[in-house]
Amino acid sequence: MAEKSSAISLEIPKFGQFVRQLVPITTGELEACLQEQQDKGGRLGDIMVGRGLITRQQIYEVLAGQARWVAQTRAADIGADGFPYPTFLSLCMPCFNEANVVESCLDAACAILPAFVEQFEVVVVNDGSADDTGTIVAAYAERDTRVRLVNHDQNRGYGAAVTSGLRAARGELVCFTDGDGQFNLLDLPQLLAHADDAQVVIGYRHQRADVGLRKLNAWSWNQLIRMVLGVRVRDLDCAFKMFHRQVVDQLKMTAEGACISAEIMVQCVRGGVTIREVPVSHHPRYHEGATGANLKVIAKAFRELPTLWKYRSTPPLNVQQPRSDEPQNGEAPAAGEFIRQKQPA
Repeated sequence: MAEKSSAISLEIPKFGQFVRQLVPITTGELEACLQEQQDKGGRLGDIMVGRGLITRQQIYEVLAGQARWVAQTRAADIGADGFPYPTFLSLCMPCFNEANVVESCLDAACAILPAFVEQFEVVVVNDGSADDTGTIVAAYAERDTRVRLVNHDQNRGYGAAVTSGLRAARGELVCFTDGDGQFNLLDLPQLLAHADDAQVVIGYRHQRADVGLRKLNAWSWNQLIRMVLGVRVRDLDCAFKMFHRQVVDQLKMTAEGACISAEIMVQCVRGGVTIREVPVSHHPRYHEGATGANLKVIAKAFRELPTLWKYRSTPPLNVQQPRSDEPQNGEAPAAGEFIRQKQPA
């Protein structure tokens, strides 16, 4: 199923260009790294480290530099004070067998978030991984107290991991994203720009990097949830969502599988909270372990779906109304209504 095209060009500087401002890498070396990424997949920074061109500390510095660039570029969208936004943000990351990438994802979070928010924590939920995910995160948390580990003794499912992360979060704003590196935290200003006029801000994948079958499955699921629950959002299962604390505190979360996004969003829509939708980047999953197209995962989602019918009569959630008088829930307006391309002064 083809996705509707968008004219939006997300304002994120290219990693390779920032590396060359920090490290003397030749054009030929960069081209070779990009060719390897195209041929074999993988994160560009990891490829550069593998070739001995940069260190992990230099990757950290590059990510921090990218974040400062984005913060300055998007400053006008957040108001007179610009970034960092004055809040305590909890970033929740459900993980299952992500030993290959979780340390890189934590590096990215700890390098990028200081440019965007005044205070943050990263809550990683290790959902009974069979690999070293939990050990890696635990060691990272010992080095950096902004990282916290929540362990499930056994694999309980994606929904259970999301729930554990949201319940453990202590921030005024609570955001969750998957711990596999498919979403770019440099897009966080897209969400924060609406923190003052919406209680819930959700991403939709601007240029979805999944294969055709996964896109078809996602489109079909979206349509089903629209018909059954009346939740009309552009990209229901996009794993880049942000909530005000008062919303999270009132959510009922019982789904242990892929129905968790539907369970959360039907309560938000039926509960009358203000929702904004914004485009975010999406990258391929470069290592094994994806479960979204697993038949057992799909079957579990369909088993859980009937239990969500009760939320069609969700009473209004007791949340403070946003300051904006813009229309609230319904079909997603055009992407241009959510992001303004800034012109030089």
